[in-house]
Amino acid sequence: MLKKPARIQAILDELYPTVDIPLAHQDPFTLLVAVLLSAQTTDKKVNEVTPALFARACTPEAMATLEEEEIRQLIRAIGLAPSKARNLKALSQLLVERHQGQVPRSFEDLEALPGVGHKTASVVMAQAFGEPAFPVDTHIHRLAQRWGLSSGKNVAETERDLKRHFPRRAWNKLHLQIITFGRQHCPALRHRPQECPICSWASSS
Repeated sequence: MLKKPARIQAILDELYPTVDIPLAHQDPFTLLVAVLLSAQTTDKKVNEVTPALFARACTPEAMATLEEEEIRQLIRAIGLAPSKARNLKALSQLLVERHQGQVPRSFEDLEALPGVGHKTASVVMAQAFGEPAFPVDTHIHRLAQRWGLSSGKNVAETERDLKRHFPRRAWNKLHLQIITFGRQHCPALRHRPQECPICSWASSS
């Protein structure tokens, strides 16, 4: 019999043999912007505002020239718009000044950018550059605890536990698979564990 992590991975591979990045983007910069905007906001809402934003500025050089107020107006429909607008302008300026207008390919350099935390950096490293990473969002944090793969004390511990349970080559795909599974089968509220393809047998509760 497969151990729990391997069985979970097998189920996810069967359900989602291929899985798309939910945030619409064209390149590493637009992905970085979209991930930054997604904090405390749904991907659906981000995808609604980014077309107009990227029509005005889809490169660090162009974003850096926009006034902060214009950026805020373009993203006003999403949460924390004032601080996100400030961070977008500032990080775009730094990309131009320090990185020749390119998104850096290291955690250290990414996390040094305004508004970019470890999760955002992990998504960019994984999905833009193919570097193994296991970004932990609210869905993944919740499911890892439900499935008994982590204590759920904090996202840093959850990330360490998931990296220990699953093979490195699978991290980037699993990140997207678990998010998709959480949205479709394993919601935070009104969840029915007995009907869930994984919680029905793996739940730690």
